[in-house]
Amino acid sequence: MAGEMNRLEQERAAPVVEAAAELLRSERSGRVHWVVVTTRAVRADDKGPPGSILFTRFWHPRDHCWSENAFESLDHALRLFVDESGWVLRQQQALDGPHAYELIFEARREDFSRPSTQQILEDVGLTPQDVAKLLEPGGAGE
Repeated sequence: MAGEMNRLEQERAAPVVEAAAELLRSERSGRVHWVVVTTRAVRADDKGPPGSILFTRFWHPRDHCWSENAFESLDHALRLFVDESGWVLRQQQALDGPHAYELIFEARREDFSRPSTQQILEDVGLTPQDVAKLLEPGGAGE
């Protein structure tokens, strides 16, 4: 009986959390902005490019809206966020469900101050109406 009680106590004990030996230091200067990206499997009603298996979603501080993108793999999404956006992946956690992850990135405010797609298209000479047609779901851009 004592052995059984000891086993039950061990099973109920909280997992041991160990602090990192050294704080992660960023090589970039400026104020840190944390970005939490969640992913999920593509659903039948999603509009994404053929071959996409997951969608990412995060709040975009400049645009004040959710940013959603389709990707062929988690690795493809990570490469875009790290290599193209310059973010640093600080934590990756699998969630319940297929292709469901929570990714926490370290970014900087200036990462979000680049011109939007709409601004770039208008800068190259498209009218606001043409840009709206191009960027609307199911528009000429898809």
